[in-house]
Amino acid sequence: MKRGLLFTLVVLVACGPSKGRDNDAGNGDGDGGIDPFQDAPCPTAITGKVFAPNGTLPLYNITVYAPIQDPPPFTDGVSCGGCTTGLPGGAYTSAQTDSMGRFRLEGVPAGQNVPIIITTGKWRRKLIVPNIPACQDTAIPDGDFRLPKNRTEGDIPRIAMVTGGCDPLACILSKLGLDTSEFGPSSTGPHRVVWYTGQGGTQPGAPASVTSLWGSLDEMKKFDVIINSCECSEYNTNKTSPDLLKQYADLGGRVFGSHFHYTWSKNLVPAWQPTATWTSGTSGTPDRVDTSHPVGMAMAEWLVAVGASTTLGQITLGTKTNNASMVMGQTKRWLYSSGATNPTTHYLSFETPVGAPMGQSCGKVVYAGMHVSSGSVGASFPSTCNANFTPDEKALVFLLFDLTACVGQIF
Repeated sequence: MKRGLLFTLVVLVACGPSKGRDNDAGNGDGDGGIDPFQDAPCPTAITGKVFAPNGTLPLYNITVYAPIQDPPPFTDGVSCGGCTTGLPGGAYTSAQTDSMGRFRLEGVPAGQNVPIIITTGKWRRKLIVPNIPACQDTAIPDGDFRLPKNRTEGDIPRIAMVTGGCDPLACILSKLGLDTSEFGPSSTGPHRVVWYTGQGGTQPGAPASVTSLWGSLDEMKKFDVIINSCECSEYNTNKTSPDLLKQYADLGGRVFGSHFHYTWSKNLVPAWQPTATWTSGTSGTPDRVDTSHPVGMAMAEWLVAVGASTTLGQITLGTKTNNASMVMGQTKRWLYSSGATNPTTHYLSFETPVGAPMGQSCGKVVYAGMHVSSGSVGASFPSTCNANFTPDEKALVFLLFDLTACVGQIF
């Protein structure tokens, strides 16, 4: 009798049919071969995609988690960006988006107004799911889970945006959906993106010359990321203290440079010279994605998913230059062209300090041997930017979010 009462109680609280195996099959207890003590757990989950702030471009390797409590604020300024095993505020459960931006977060608390956090690096947004029924998958509509457009929606890394005369890289941030109100002319203001004028650069307002950034470690330390747009030539004369940029990256800073900014690694920072062979290779077609490392394969799949590629592992770049051939050491090659002799590397990245033992890296440098388009962003930014992403720009988006993510493995 006691066993029958217990069995009735289990059936009442179980979530759907048992998938258990009968441990006492054939014992004549009339339970049809099902042992109630072997019931499978009841899965409660949410599924969906995570997008860039514009709500249309899905993103790879974004962490989605159900927090135990609200996470503390991020520390302002540069910090060592190594990955940790825990998540701020703790987590009931967590997941990562795949190469198509998809996630399945199983083990979330059922109920009303459940908080969910999406985050990568210092990008972070808390969202509220109005209703999560127990024992079901709840699908999140496309576009709902996106990173913040402005400070009121969540956390955005602080970015120093250096303009140049030959590459309007800031257009990528605008196309990603960052509000124009987040761009400003001074690091003393609240803006998340701060302009600095490089050689030939034009932009809204009257920001400081880039020499005030590159020439001051204290100024650089205010930022999580420094993006250097091509200045049309090396212009080594305005880079008078190159070791400061190295110190910034070694502390955990993230540095992104296009085309002629190869000069930092080739000519100005001795510790960065061994990261690649900084001479021209032979540029052939098609342009290829290096799928020899797992994140390179994810990039190849993502480029197909977002329409930047029609053939897995290949991409047609509109503009490219020949400033690096082979990568060396722990440098990651992302995009390259095969040639009769040495291949040309178009996109590469390396962690800093260069040569640090595994697990002791803090920062990262990305070099992109190309332009997103010609000219500077101009005083009427963002109206000067093209409306749609080119394949080149989508590849840069992937590298930008890889740059701002933590260094190393999350789990």
